[in-house]
Amino acid sequence: MGAALLLAGCGLREPPVTQQSSPPPSARAAVHDRIEVPCEDTITEFSPPGPDLNTVEPDFEIVSGVIALRTAETAGHVAQLSAHGLYDDPTLRLAAKTPLLVRRGATFELRVRDGFHDRVALDYGPSGPSLRTTFGPCESETEWLLFTGYVWVADPECISVEVVLPDSAVETRQLGLGAPCP
Repeated sequence: MGAALLLAGCGLREPPVTQQSSPPPSARAAVHDRIEVPCEDTITEFSPPGPDLNTVEPDFEIVSGVIALRTAETAGHVAQLSAHGLYDDPTLRLAAKTPLLVRRGATFELRVRDGFHDRVALDYGPSGPSLRTTFGPCESETEWLLFTGYVWVADPECISVEVVLPDSAVETRQLGLGAPCP
């Protein structure tokens, strides 16, 4: 009787496992590959005080005329890190508040550069952390729109992000997150 049950159990087959055709860009559970930030998530809108529309705060660097952010190149800026327990992913334990300015009508993608995907994530908008974040085009009465967000890292380090323009041109910038860049 025991042998019959054993044989009956051996004859059962589990359904085949379906595999994805390609692995997801981010294997980290809490990190999306790409999100789009809605224009209504802007914190404030403003125009420069003078006639030069390319003037922003001194510690912001304007990249390709579409985005301004605090970079290692702007007076050696190092963002302060804070520990947060928002996500279970250990690579999302330290966050640097990283505001950025988006030019009215501009469209671009901000992305984590290859080589940092396993330990860095962008966090703008309501969708949570991602490797790539798309902005615009946002219409406004003013020249620049301010978005606040975070860049998550596992440990303090100098990282690289890329600004990808509609014509596929890529500008790379370094961000000191709790550590200076060389």
